[in-house]
Amino acid sequence: MNWTSPADLKKQLERLWKKGTLPNALITKTCLFPLTLTLRTPSASDITQRLHAVRDWTETLNAMRHIRLIRHTVNNRVQGTQTIPHKVVIETLDDVLTLLGKHNTAHQILALHAMTLEKAPFLLPWLAQNALTAHRHATEWERLLTLAVWMRDNPAPGIYLRQVDLPGIHTKFIERNRTILSQLFQHTLPEQSVNRACSGMDQFEPRYGFRTKPLRIRFRVLDAALSPFPTIAHPDITLDSESFAALSLMGCRIFIVENESCFLAFPYLENALVIFGAGYCWDVLKPAHWLQKCSIYYWGDIDTHGFRILDHLRAILPRTHSFLMDEPTLLAYSAFWDKEPAPVRHPLSRLTPSEQSVFTALQTDLFSQNLRLEQERIHFSDLRKVLDSLVQS
Repeated sequence: MNWTSPADLKKQLERLWKKGTLPNALITKTCLFPLTLTLRTPSASDITQRLHAVRDWTETLNAMRHIRLIRHTVNNRVQGTQTIPHKVVIETLDDVLTLLGKHNTAHQILALHAMTLEKAPFLLPWLAQNALTAHRHATEWERLLTLAVWMRDNPAPGIYLRQVDLPGIHTKFIERNRTILSQLFQHTLPEQSVNRACSGMDQFEPRYGFRTKPLRIRFRVLDAALSPFPTIAHPDITLDSESFAALSLMGCRIFIVENESCFLAFPYLENALVIFGAGYCWDVLKPAHWLQKCSIYYWGDIDTHGFRILDHLRAILPRTHSFLMDEPTLLAYSAFWDKEPAPVRHPLSRLTPSEQSVFTALQTDLFSQNLRLEQERIHFSDLRKVLDSLVQS
């Protein structure tokens, strides 16, 4: 039997609650009532074959409080005339709150509404559509409103989160509540004060006009003649993106490697630097326009992510050359093959034909499943051979 039970009726109301329809109605006073619920009723064969069960079901619904049953009469050829529930109607929102045990929650939502009306009335339209979201943040709602008011008065503030100086609010509070704050700021701020090119919670600060930690570039000087320090021939330097962009090293050889050990041990070389790549963060290189006039060489792992990183790098520096990421190198080091945990499955558009061949072989498991050859497995004698050939070319 799949006739609607009292528990099923409550589940229907729970869905409307979780969807936000009922909580929002507390604020908007939307006229949802009388509210008709879905009722699965006994069929004619059920009445014929299970009359006692049908009567028990009817009595169970009759005993349920805070609902109104609409009944109809069924003429059954075997059991005769029977009156059974046909519809279930909820008359008021108060009935719903009683059935679901939500009176306390309702009082809290109304208190949040009153607080918003007093402190940040411009957020009332948002609250009317997001009552449950606000309730999930009830304990910190006053501070969230304080931040929303401050942002309205200080759009695109141009300061670090650490510099927001408001009672009870600190950096960790803002960082912990970025999701809800983003919703409030979207509703609060004029369009021109939101940087829509920045999306996702990891770009919360630039999206809403806060300063962010400067991007940094770590590099080693491989040629003593390029060292900015007279007493240090081959310094290991870290600069912010703006300072790196201010360098004037046009015509240099720039090597980019992913592994820190390879970066630290990279051989000295005339007219060259080596940059510690460390993943996909290539935006840090964008301001350094002088790189466009350098010879760029990239060395990463021979795996799908290594080629994806190379592909991303070419979006910034399209003339980048890869090295030690070819099929002969891959096959020569078969004893050192490993497994790539989560290979890239989508196509890449910036690989050369020979790179694409290796990438396809990795994606299709041509040589081994989820194959990876990490760059630190490659002997430095092979690296030196590549560098010698570049010097001679």
